[in-house]
Amino acid sequence: MLRHKELFDPIRRTRDMRLEEFRKYIDICEQLSGPTDATQIAEIRDIFYNSHSNLPLCDLDRVWKFADAKITNNPGLAQFVLDYGGASSDFFFPWMKTIFESPSAALELSYGSCRNLQDAWIETIPRTDPIDDFMRNVPTLVYNRQRQLYVADLVTTAQDNATAAKKSKVIDLGAGRMAWARRHGFRFRPERQSILAFDVDETIRPNSLFAGALSDLDLTYQHDNMMTAIHNPQCQGADVVLLGGVASYYPLWVFAETVMKPAYRILRPGGVFFFDLQLECPQYVWTVKLFGWPEIKLMSSAAEAVGVVEQVRAKLRRDGMMFGAEYVLDTYNESTSSVMVMFTKV
Repeated sequence: MLRHKELFDPIRRTRDMRLEEFRKYIDICEQLSGPTDATQIAEIRDIFYNSHSNLPLCDLDRVWKFADAKITNNPGLAQFVLDYGGASSDFFFPWMKTIFESPSAALELSYGSCRNLQDAWIETIPRTDPIDDFMRNVPTLVYNRQRQLYVADLVTTAQDNATAAKKSKVIDLGAGRMAWARRHGFRFRPERQSILAFDVDETIRPNSLFAGALSDLDLTYQHDNMMTAIHNPQCQGADVVLLGGVASYYPLWVFAETVMKPAYRILRPGGVFFFDLQLECPQYVWTVKLFGWPEIKLMSSAAEAVGVVEQVRAKLRRDGMMFGAEYVLDTYNESTSSVMVMFTKV
């Protein structure tokens, strides 16, 4: 439950997506081992070029070269494009391309922002574009908004507990484009809080994320990987350590040794370490099979995720590192997709 009423989710969902909508395309991918039917590819190509006949042919050819390669080898994706109007969208194919270039940029679709067919960044996608339904209602994008809102609330709580004499320190280890600080009404208060952000994605231009100088916000952003950043002396004395969307790329016991233990060491007593785990559900399987999103290690259920984290927490306790734990489930979808974890240093 949100503690700060001024924070908000800027995107309203318009419908619930049922699990059958995802299973249909997963089944196609698993049952059809050969290339996509040539008539389907031709149909998608005709829709794409006819829908965008006002644009320069060179732009269309560039985008189609990418889309054709993906569709030709993925019958499930081809059927999805036909069913949901992907070929007539100004943004769907560019969004797919962004997944391979910068996942953090691809997640900006959660907020209605994406590159168009002419490679221009559009901050607000028109409601008339077919991708609008996708952006508002696909569970993985909905969950990203939920997670970012939760983090904004968590960081604001740390800010509330700070004073001018003892500012709170926030460490964001996989910062991406910092949607939690940009999209949900979060208020920077540099007199009470400093933020250090890290990400390996070189396509991110930190100075373009916020209006004005980052120094005026007491925000420092560095291109660095989390394994190095967590040992940065600047991170000592943290009140909040954030690592959203990353833990499921590692075996949890490895994550415990390489991230949880260093996080414990840099946190002040009472400080919080936030991370999340993704679950085996049709919407994540669908995302990987259709769009080529990087594969992650999915827990079979929320119960398994919590159980394994509790085993890890017990091991940390035996090693002299005491964490309290709070678990929040993704509640927007028919099938729970993720578990958010908040460890508090005792």
